[in-house]
Amino acid sequence: MKNLDGTELDPLTLLVRESAQNSWDARTGDGPVDYRVELRTLGPSEAPVWRNLFAAGAPQLRHLKLRTSLARSALRILTVTDTGTRGLGGPTRADVAVPGQSDFASFVRKTGSSSKITGRGGTYGFGKAVFHLLSASHTVVVHTRCRVGDRLETRLIGWAVHESYTVEDDDGTKTFTGRHFWGKVRHGYVEPLVGEEADEAAGSLGLTSLPDGETGTSVTILDPVFGERDDAEAMRWIVDAMVWNLWPKMLPEGGDAPMRFSASHEGRVVPVPRPSEVPHLRPFVWAYDDMNRLVEHKSLGRVLGRLGMRKFLSPQGTPPRVAQEAGVGERLHHTCLMRPVDLVVRYLEGPPFFEESGGYAAVFRADAGMDRVFAAAEPASHDAWLVDKLSGEDHRLAKHALRKINDAMKGASGPAPVSNETGEGVSLAGMSRLMAGLMAGTAGEGAEADFATGTPPTGGPAGTGRGFEGTAGSGGVPGPRGGTTGPTGRRRVLYDGVPEHDVVDGEAVLVQRFTLPDAGPCVVHGRPAVALGDGRGVEAEPPIGASIPTVLGWRAGDGPMAAGTSLRADGGDGTVWSLIVRPAPDTMTELTITVEAGGDGW
Repeated sequence: MKNLDGTELDPLTLLVRESAQNSWDARTGDGPVDYRVELRTLGPSEAPVWRNLFAAGAPQLRHLKLRTSLARSALRILTVTDTGTRGLGGPTRADVAVPGQSDFASFVRKTGSSSKITGRGGTYGFGKAVFHLLSASHTVVVHTRCRVGDRLETRLIGWAVHESYTVEDDDGTKTFTGRHFWGKVRHGYVEPLVGEEADEAAGSLGLTSLPDGETGTSVTILDPVFGERDDAEAMRWIVDAMVWNLWPKMLPEGGDAPMRFSASHEGRVVPVPRPSEVPHLRPFVWAYDDMNRLVEHKSLGRVLGRLGMRKFLSPQGTPPRVAQEAGVGERLHHTCLMRPVDLVVRYLEGPPFFEESGGYAAVFRADAGMDRVFAAAEPASHDAWLVDKLSGEDHRLAKHALRKINDAMKGASGPAPVSNETGEGVSLAGMSRLMAGLMAGTAGEGAEADFATGTPPTGGPAGTGRGFEGTAGSGGVPGPRGGTTGPTGRRRVLYDGVPEHDVVDGEAVLVQRFTLPDAGPCVVHGRPAVALGDGRGVEAEPPIGASIPTVLGWRAGDGPMAAGTSLRADGGDGTVWSLIVRPAPDTMTELTITVEAGGDGW
């Protein structure tokens, strides 16, 4: 287990990363892999079975702390189970060589072994060491169902991995490897229980049952240790580790994802959020959907991978500690690196976004033809690309890929030129139109932009128009192009597209363009408010101290901004006006524009 010392990842993070990777590698067919983690205290009928079975023949306490674990008044187990996988099949002994899978021998017998295969994300050697590391007595039990020929076979075996030791007895000095197995002794070799005997033992021990007729594996850690965390905190960490390290396997969010994740603590479900529901992770999901930029080494004629990138207004608050462990802080300026198996390698930090309220997130997925190269650059924990380990052409390719990624992050960190409506180049000192995915326009009197979730209001996808019920003071009915005709004294306003992000005087703002089709002088009012979502209207009175959206001013065409909450204008001349609003962070802002005839007393 000393090969774990080279990583800074938390053992619980390692448990999730390594076990889930091995579960994915063992998938069968095109169906989803179910992956779940359960923590519970053994019942009064189960704990004595553990004590009777595992205390018999156990090493002395100074060589293995198993007896201390078994003596605890409340005996706990942490179990990781996968189904939709092939189980641990093949020979049960490491000294038997037969063609085909050798998962059982690799996982149970070959301590410290590790092999990398193209198209796979993990290695059994490193992954299984994490299970033993988390046990106070380094003891685990495996309950698996696999296919042997044309039949299913259930297997159960327990074993501990600890340091080697020597003892003196009447027969002289004896050296022990530190590996201890529990099962059925056959010809001096500890074999797993099989068939009904294995199922009965698993039931008596209180192990997670495998669905009838399905293959899969359950690995149970006896007496898990979580450092300074209590059990509830440990399960929360495990769930966060699932989300931040495995989120590509959760997409698409709707039942068709390649892997399904669940967790429970003492029989109660610990919710696993969708990636799009996690504020600091959501931008990476957007970037994943936009992964259409080809990254190449042109002189060598090699495709290295694909890159997607998004800019956005930074989410509020602090990300979970699992994300901080991965290097993600309150401000996002990172690229999520992954191999073709769609498992997160790491979050590569880039230069901070030039404006504090903004950020960028990118996703780079290596091309299948580069999988061998990047796999060779990974340490045993698979949490980095150490390209200097490589040589020759492989080194050139991997180094070039990271250089292109860093160049893309450097470009995203500063102001970007975009084209205005007339096609002229304009330098925005802030948010570019890459942020359009945050916005949802309306075809009625109001316009909204979601600054919290990036999720479009109900009724249409982000960036498209939708009908919106009349807001306070409208009193009108929809007119052409989203305008309204109303009572005497009211004028029409025609919205020109959806709200857009811009930066004015170094400040991130929301801009709604509009025209005034009715001729004559008029007074225009901008009325921003915090929308409550789900059609519940707007926030009538914000909480004390809460930020509120504010009208900064108005602009005619591409001219300078004129400050003020109201605008005096002459309608009917075709001018495209802009309402400029400072949004309230972490809210959905609704913009309402009303127009009244402007009398002589204005």
